[in-house]
Amino acid sequence: MSVNSADTALPKEIKKSVAIVLIGNFLDFFDLLLAVHLTVVLSTIFIPPDSPHKVLMTAFMFCSSFCIRPLAALFWGYVGDTIGRVPVLISTTFLMSISCLIIPNIPPYAEWGALSAVLFLSMRLVQGFASGGECIAADVFITETVPKPKVYFYSALVEATCSLGGLVACGVGALCIFLSPENGWKIPFYIGSGVAVLGTIARKTLKETPEFLKTLHSREKKKRPADFYGSINYKNRNIPALFAMYFFPAVSFYFCLAYLPSVLVNQLKVETNWVMAQTTLVLFIVMCAEIGYGALGLKIHPFRIVKFKLIALLCVVPLIMLFYKEHTVLSIFIVQVIVNVLGQGLTPYTPIINKSFPVFGRYTNLLFVWAFSHSLMYLFTAYVCDQVTTFYGLGALLCGAASISLIGLYSFVSADKADSYSGIKADEENDFDAKQQVREVKKWLKNISHL
Repeated sequence: MSVNSADTALPKEIKKSVAIVLIGNFLDFFDLLLAVHLTVVLSTIFIPPDSPHKVLMTAFMFCSSFCIRPLAALFWGYVGDTIGRVPVLISTTFLMSISCLIIPNIPPYAEWGALSAVLFLSMRLVQGFASGGECIAADVFITETVPKPKVYFYSALVEATCSLGGLVACGVGALCIFLSPENGWKIPFYIGSGVAVLGTIARKTLKETPEFLKTLHSREKKKRPADFYGSINYKNRNIPALFAMYFFPAVSFYFCLAYLPSVLVNQLKVETNWVMAQTTLVLFIVMCAEIGYGALGLKIHPFRIVKFKLIALLCVVPLIMLFYKEHTVLSIFIVQVIVNVLGQGLTPYTPIINKSFPVFGRYTNLLFVWAFSHSLMYLFTAYVCDQVTTFYGLGALLCGAASISLIGLYSFVSADKADSYSGIKADEENDFDAKQQVREVKKWLKNISHL
């Protein structure tokens, strides 16, 4: 099953809109992932050093911005499906800029005690609330703007700009800490705040997607929040299937970018700036892989690509965990690369997933499932990694998550499948009508002959 490539170039207006969305997505994830990649530094500033629960508190510092995403999804989902996708993109970038400006000005725990930790946590929650509407909004905007098959490539660029945001955040953070070990962590946040303001201004020039406007104008009355939230339930087969598909991407993100860096610092005693440099290299490789998946989506059906990635994971995870058993910097790097390259995201299948939900309520459904699944799996993975440190247990976690995602992939009824099923039924009905007409004609001719 292949996708026919289109040689026609995109109009300049669409290219400009896509570029603005992708740049804004990069800036938002730069701001969000600064605190993630600087966790090993920020935990010493905003968490008491003598706390017996420092590991769990550090994990919660990482997960806090993701825990609020389900609530953010309900809010941004309603805004995106009633007012538009563009207002969400503008608002999330603005909120991110405010939080990045405040974080470096919060006094450390040594000066303000618990209040310092509370203020930092509050800003992380603001970032989580903002990011809860960003990534899916960018994906939906491109899905509704770019035609097939080019949408598979441009949608992959959304994932790639997420990785690029983390890559640049990690690289800039490592450089600033190297130049100024004591206060260098503050500089990236100031940079992030400034570029986010520029992103907010740029996004004000965006126009709403034609597909959304068409649906908006066709509505007879304004929809209530209950109309959107009521559609999110297990009776819609694609809701639990999509939830399952997100299992491994969420597990791999925390395992590779939060847990393994902490192993390097706490167990192997690797310096923080070198750990961040290694993470930067991993993210660069992942970004290149995501762009490659998007390019493959122009020639190969996206379902086949995602299926191959998950099956390959099930085959190689038992092998790569043998590398992890060695507990060296190189072995951990190999695990980070393989798990991330094969398991990060659903690229380039995302546009097909998006199109499988109706325009009315599309953003709410996609955003809530994405936010709830990732938040739950980040917490679950953080707990498992803290309690199960053997490579057997961690390998079982990765294999189990990959198996669940593969089941979800096969359970999901995409728009392509639905169209093919309806097409078969339509053909059967047309065939039945034709045969019925032939029988009627024969009967009529028979009656004529008797006369």
